[in-house]
Amino acid sequence: MSTRLTNRLSFLSPLLVLYTTLVLIIFVFKTQLIGLKVDLGVLHAANTILFLVASFAAFWMSIALRKSGGQALLKALYGGFMIRFFVLAGAAFIYILSKRKQVNIPGLAGGALFYVLYLVVEIRSLRSVLKSDSSNA
Repeated sequence: MSTRLTNRLSFLSPLLVLYTTLVLIIFVFKTQLIGLKVDLGVLHAANTILFLVASFAAFWMSIALRKSGGQALLKALYGGFMIRFFVLAGAAFIYILSKRKQVNIPGLAGGALFYVLYLVVEIRSLRSVLKSDSSNA
């Protein structure tokens, strides 16, 4: 038996799994990443920011799924994409301005990779929710 709360939490569970997996990967490959001159703080910050913004977008998406009509769903999908992009771009801009000459390009590239991973996980979880809703109808 599922309730509204468990449905919302099930929508967030892939994001939580991705967040935890990325934290563990950063921890396990710490020496290799340091050897590649990757700033671990940048990776952790990008992962945390993306998790928080993706959680907000997932919550927004779960609200849109209850509304009738496809426009609300598309607004939530594109809105989440835009919010995530601009928050990460703003964080990168602030980081670049604060570090000036000491900007860690591999760390920023890792943050961009995390952005793509969070986007893929969000789209896959949305597809699974939509597929389960269409089979139940």
